Amino acid sequence: MTVENHKGDERGGAIASELEKKFEAKRELKGLSLRLVQMAALAIGLYEVVFIFNLNMVLYDLLYKMGLDLQVLTVNFQNKQSQAFILGMIFVIAFLLYPPIKKESLTRGPHPIDLVLCAAGLLSMGHMFLRYPDYVMFQDVGKLDVYLGLVAIALVLEGTRRTLGWVLPAIVSVFLIIGIRDTGYNWPRFVEYLYINEGIFGTPFFVMTIFVFAFIFFGAFLLRIGVSDYATLLMIALFGSRSGGPAKAAVVSSALMGCVSGSSVANVLTTGTFTIPLMKRSGYPPEVAGAIEPVASTGGQIMPPVMGAAAFIMSQFLGIPYNNIIIAAIIPAFVYYAGVYIFVDLETKRLGLKGMPKEELPQVRGLLRKTYLLFPVVVITVALVWGIAPHAAAISSLGLAVWAAWISKDEIEGSERIYVPVMLLGSLLMFTGDELRGVAALGSLALIALLALASALRPRGMEVRLNEKFSISALMLLFIASFKLMGFTKEMTLFSSGSFGVVLSMLVGLFSKKEVAKSMYKATFESLIGAGRESAPVMLAAASAGLIQGVLTMTGLVTSLGFKITALAGNNVLLILVMAMIFSLILGMGVPTTANYVITSLVAAPAVFTAVAGSGGIYSERVLGFGPPVALLAAHFFVFYFGILADLTPPVALASYAGSMLAQSDFWKTSTNAAFFALAGYLGPYIYFFNPEMLLITVSHWSAFFLLKTAFDVFATLAIIYAVGGALSGYMMGRSISMPWRVSLVVLSLACYRLSPIWVGLLVGLLALIRASGRIRAKGS
Repeated sequence: MTVENHKGDERGGAIASELEKKFEAKRELKGLSLRLVQMAALAIGLYEVVFIFNLNMVLYDLLYKMGLDLQVLTVNFQNKQSQAFILGMIFVIAFLLYPPIKKESLTRGPHPIDLVLCAAGLLSMGHMFLRYPDYVMFQDVGKLDVYLGLVAIALVLEGTRRTLGWVLPAIVSVFLIIGIRDTGYNWPRFVEYLYINEGIFGTPFFVMTIFVFAFIFFGAFLLRIGVSDYATLLMIALFGSRSGGPAKAAVVSSALMGCVSGSSVANVLTTGTFTIPLMKRSGYPPEVAGAIEPVASTGGQIMPPVMGAAAFIMSQFLGIPYNNIIIAAIIPAFVYYAGVYIFVDLETKRLGLKGMPKEELPQVRGLLRKTYLLFPVVVITVALVWGIAPHAAAISSLGLAVWAAWISKDEIEGSERIYVPVMLLGSLLMFTGDELRGVAALGSLALIALLALASALRPRGMEVRLNEKFSISALMLLFIASFKLMGFTKEMTLFSSGSFGVVLSMLVGLFSKKEVAKSMYKATFESLIGAGRESAPVMLAAASAGLIQGVLTMTGLVTSLGFKITALAGNNVLLILVMAMIFSLILGMGVPTTANYVITSLVAAPAVFTAVAGSGGIYSERVLGFGPPVALLAAHFFVFYFGILADLTPPVALASYAGSMLAQSDFWKTSTNAAFFALAGYLGPYIYFFNPEMLLITVSHWSAFFLLKTAFDVFATLAIIYAVGGALSGYMMGRSISMPWRVSLVVLSLACYRLSPIWVGLLVGLLALIRASGRIRAKGS
């Protein structure tokens, strides 16, 4: 079993394909309509790279330093204009690709009304694109603005309904009715706020176009070159022989590759086609195998460095750099996956399962030889933590992913023993600061000379041929040397490397006669188009969420609702948290995570914040000493986590539904098991809220006390999860435990939600007592 020939379980793949059609209900387009969708998707990708990521200015600077002054490249557009262009293309994709009725035959082409809606979308967004500069100067709203603004709002609702279902548009419609009433039917004011100023083009859509699209492109490319499959195979090879190996491999690989997709369902359909059949063959009941993968996949949205799209919106709402959001999420993500691992381990031992036979496992040596395929994930992590802009980090990692993908092709001659070190050294040179430009440039040229020398001498075990691998590596190194010599900053070099790598991959693949090179061209091109197509539901969800945000801000409800919830709960913090949890879970059953977070952060989070804002202590301190209050960060993380867990929570539980279909298991048993395995996710937000130092960035000055306190908090949280897991499963420490022990464990664990040392000590003592009683019983028998 190798990365190249692995195709997963054929039956599981067929089910996944059917499920994908059921969830997304996309038309199988042909002819002109297919080309229009492809052109729209390609236009989004090219516009993003050229104008939003400022590739045009990079090209201008590059050519200017070479003596060419092409002023045409300095053309730039305002953010609202760029967002209008992208939304216009999204309308084309949504109305051509998604039928108006889910039950409609997917082989049927678009209706005439779909073409009318496309034209209306292009007209309303084209008007916004051309009109916005004048509006900025004169601040006037005419009748045409009102008419086309209302058309745009209606099209956002219809596009959202087609791509995501009726729940979110229905909620948005309620808010719009409230907004119309509260403005006194003042249509110019209503349209000005929701069409021109904020609303559709508010913070959520801004975040999608500026930050999230780059990660969608990055994830689409990793999926198409097989990095996700590789990570799964590697974890199977490493963990497969252990007790419950396939399940544990699913947990670890999902944690590792959480950045591939921001959708829980998409993650399940991607990795579950392989892991779920393996778990079933290893002895897991279908309802258990179908539950483990959704739990592991859902955690991808809370796993740094690339979290769900809502995390980027949180960064904008709170005014905290995204790299600090990553740091804040480290302990919760660790606890979540540690908790899932603990529950899976308990279930495995309870069932008495063994590992996979070694002869069925992939060859570890061959897989370890390809670990450099994961290097882009390492790079994006380092880049984000260093504070490099998120979209620049994603695009720069994309360039390295292209480079690594070409090197990994065994069908193209060239030893990995020389190409991989060259790639790693070239990447390090690209990350050097401005003060080491000369060293980086000379180092890159030296690496090119090394490859050329190896090509001439052909030493044994380090062969280099003048082929596609050589071309990609030499041109990437030449790019690094050129940008360093011309004085471009580190950030600009990193960002430009991604764009250059994509273009280079397509050109080399296009002109090569080798089939494997053609496949790389196809993967790169399809990633660009796929990113545009796959962004349609996310972008429309963000536009709809922006309408809700706009109405709440325009009417003042964003302030009053928080106070009303606080008063309703009698200012009881725990009760407010429970209410916020229920609100987030119910809302998340029919609304995407992005929209869920926007709504709950504006409605529920202020109530949670108000309840503790005046309590003093760490809640009153500022994040990092200058950011928002710690209480506000804790409140936002609370609703953020429960919005994600809605994908696992019955009765809807979309991720669990996907898992149950792949496992051919009963949905209710599967979703119940999934909620059980994800218990760390349900308990964790309460613990983090009452112990905000676990979010790390909430502590402005670290001392020995806070270090010990945080270490104790992590230990106590894992002890609570282990205790509750054992109590609910009825199995721990290698044996079944009686009902009195189970009840005592649950009661004590729930009493520990504030992590009081006394209660935690009692819980640990109870666990020790259970262990001692088991040993006594074993000796007696």
